[in-house]
Amino acid sequence: MMHRLAVLITAIALMALEGCALAQPQGIEGSAWSAAGPSGQGVRLLEGADGFHMEVAKGGSRSVANKPGTQPPSTFLYFAIDRARKQSLGAAVYALVEYYDDVVGGLLTLEYDSKLGDALSDRYCHAESRAGGWTLGTKRWRMAYFEMRSPRFANRQNCGADFRLGGTRLYVRRIRLTTRRPSDWEKVSVVPHVEIKPKVKIGAGGQLIIGGFDPATARDVPHQTAALEAAVPGMKALGVTSHEGYVRWNLCEPEEGKYDWSVYDAYVQIYKKHGLKWVPFLIVGSPYSLPDWYYKKPGSQGYVCLEHGQESDVQSLWNPTLKRHVARFIKAFCEHYRDQNVIETILLGVTGNYGEAIYVATGNDWTADIHGPYHTHSGFWAGDPYAVESFRLWLIRKYGGFDRLRDAWKTGASSIAEIKPFLKRDAPNERAWLDFCDWYIGSMTEWSRWWLQETRKHFPKGDIQLCTGGHAPPEHGADFGEQCKIAAEIGGGVRITNEGSDLRGNFSVTRWVASASLQYGARFSFEPAGEVNQWGVIGRVYNATASGANGLHYYFPNIFGSDEARANFERWGNEFKQRKPVVEIAVYYPQTHVKLNGNDFLQYVQPLRDRFDFGYMSDGMIADGGLKRVKALILMHGSVSEAATWSRIADWVAAGGLIIYADGMGRLRSVEGDDSWHDRILKPSGKGRAVTYAGHGLSAEFREFAAKTLAAAPELSAATRAMVAADGVEDTVFVTLCEPGELLWLNHTMQSVTKLGKPIPSWSIATTGLQ
Repeated sequence: MMHRLAVLITAIALMALEGCALAQPQGIEGSAWSAAGPSGQGVRLLEGADGFHMEVAKGGSRSVANKPGTQPPSTFLYFAIDRARKQSLGAAVYALVEYYDDVVGGLLTLEYDSKLGDALSDRYCHAESRAGGWTLGTKRWRMAYFEMRSPRFANRQNCGADFRLGGTRLYVRRIRLTTRRPSDWEKVSVVPHVEIKPKVKIGAGGQLIIGGFDPATARDVPHQTAALEAAVPGMKALGVTSHEGYVRWNLCEPEEGKYDWSVYDAYVQIYKKHGLKWVPFLIVGSPYSLPDWYYKKPGSQGYVCLEHGQESDVQSLWNPTLKRHVARFIKAFCEHYRDQNVIETILLGVTGNYGEAIYVATGNDWTADIHGPYHTHSGFWAGDPYAVESFRLWLIRKYGGFDRLRDAWKTGASSIAEIKPFLKRDAPNERAWLDFCDWYIGSMTEWSRWWLQETRKHFPKGDIQLCTGGHAPPEHGADFGEQCKIAAEIGGGVRITNEGSDLRGNFSVTRWVASASLQYGARFSFEPAGEVNQWGVIGRVYNATASGANGLHYYFPNIFGSDEARANFERWGNEFKQRKPVVEIAVYYPQTHVKLNGNDFLQYVQPLRDRFDFGYMSDGMIADGGLKRVKALILMHGSVSEAATWSRIADWVAAGGLIIYADGMGRLRSVEGDDSWHDRILKPSGKGRAVTYAGHGLSAEFREFAAKTLAAAPELSAATRAMVAADGVEDTVFVTLCEPGELLWLNHTMQSVTKLGKPIPSWSIATTGLQ
């Protein structure tokens, strides 16, 4: 009896031990997820943030893909590992991912939550090694391997994830985790040979630039260069001529006076290998570009806002120490890369949050990725000691002495030492505020001119462009007309970085650059400020070619981030040709009004562009003889200007020009209040004529009046009259007259339309004759 009891106890004990063994954590080995199920394999797919997904059938298998149309865009797939599976993490963990190779020009990526630290880059650490992952358009399932050398897996990513997959278009059917390096790693690492056929050919002499793949630190270089190289076949298939990369000062000069070009040499190797050109975007002065040895050290000086008296990390253009560093950097960069035959354009990032030729204008974002959050907002940034000194010297040069300044401003100040930059609410009068704006904007122009000249000194042959942006309110400090003029002085150009997806909006913010560049002989290119939808891809092609731009920039996701965007560019990218627009009509760009009242002008021209094409004519362009290029000038907003501007307009009308004026804008007057210019311009005594509309320039009735007047105006050529008459309505269908006698159309609607007897499909670009 005792023996049988002992046997029973032993059996029960063995069963208990077996049960305990089964209940022990299984560890990371064999953890898996499958789109086909079942669940409970140790890895879970999560949903949320920038990682919404959908189930799709691909290549005969169930898979998940990132979901289109979400805000923010869903560019990742997030995964969490069951807690029990990660109790005893050792060294490296490998992820084996089965993905569908759908389109050419992408790369599957993996970022994981690492034990390297608590920084954002540690929570989203790029897999240290990868095999496979390319998308080459072979339409088959492939395998990619990722090595995660320092896993923490503490659920610190979005949605509580431990790792995430990224790529231009994700189709994933299975993931398995293991601690063993796959035996066929080297085999999978070999890029399959695939014949890539060009699908887009842009016009001769044009530049199609793709931006992205930029490292924030040297640690990012292997991942970003791998992603770029994987993207090259897709880029070249779509006619891309160059890649633009942010060249950060801190990544080139880690110690003062000691340059290390290894970060960008790695990119140059790719350009040379694949026959791609480079657009280096030189950034010196923006927060993310500042080396540790310079940041907040003696000699540094950030802009100081007039609103709060606080200093920004964006460096002051008035600081002479910064100027010396910029000169050294430009010289060193050009000496290292000038003769390597890879540069298409040197793009100059002279100041501002991002590198554009504007003052501090936005809030904290990725530009704080190196030194952390900083004081930043739209406003006036003229409070640092160097700025104050510059303002006073400018005033003395303009007025020749304090007495004349005091009389002009009607100020109670007793000496120039009492004068310092001020906000508009504190300006003694309109003349004082305009003086401040002219100095503030002029300082940006002169700083940009110096950058252009300094770069040309060390890069005597080749394209140089000044990067600018925004919509030109006075606080931005950008006179786009003057920026194009100074770029033309050195045989260069201007990149304007403010487009989106709406053609009317894009036109309104880029047309000043286009008009001024054509007047002064500068090259110019367009860039989006951020996201562009699939229809915006087409509209941006149209705006560039209809404006005569030589360059068109997209960020990689703008085209490659969705099937629809890519297909639209494949269909319409060929239309990016260097056309020659014929522009005989201009709208007066009221610079003085904008300085006094802010930029409320763009809303006037956006719906007008829907009826016919036109250029801008600013005060500076008029001073430089720009009115000789046009036959009709529309005054629709901004009744105050300098007397010299009104005088030139009056002379132009007397010589035969046509003025169309909306009297709702008020009587034309000078800054000092002289409104005699009103009758001189609108009651001309010479060969020209003025046509007045009784009403507001923002009304649809005025726009219809202007279109009908211009369609019948004998001052215009027959071709321009035909262009206006062929459209003339607000239907989101746009027309441009180009040489030789071609009407270029954009139908930016969901319906087919007919123009001059020719059907123009929805979301398309087309050409017709004049009749």
